[in-house]
Amino acid sequence: MTITLTSKNQVTIPKKIVDRFHLKRGAIFDIKIEDNKIELTPMELVERSYTEDEYKKLEEIYQQEKKTVQPMSKDLIKKLKKGMV
Repeated sequence: MTITLTSKNQVTIPKKIVDRFHLKRGAIFDIKIEDNKIELTPMELVERSYTEDEYKKLEEIYQQEKKTVQPMSKDLIKKLKKGMV
């Protein structure tokens, strides 16, 4: 099986392979380059679950950090948008 690289440096994965691996639009791949080979491995994103203790610790960190946040001025926001900061 061969595929062609487009002018936009893209390749199309053949339907047989897409179906076999149940790939969907937006699928994410790990890419490895070894010698003269390119290897794509489909990755599955798994939502992280936390224990009750971990949630409590995250909430503590959030409350601490929230106190240190300074409001942004409109001038700073404009500079950020223009890439000046």
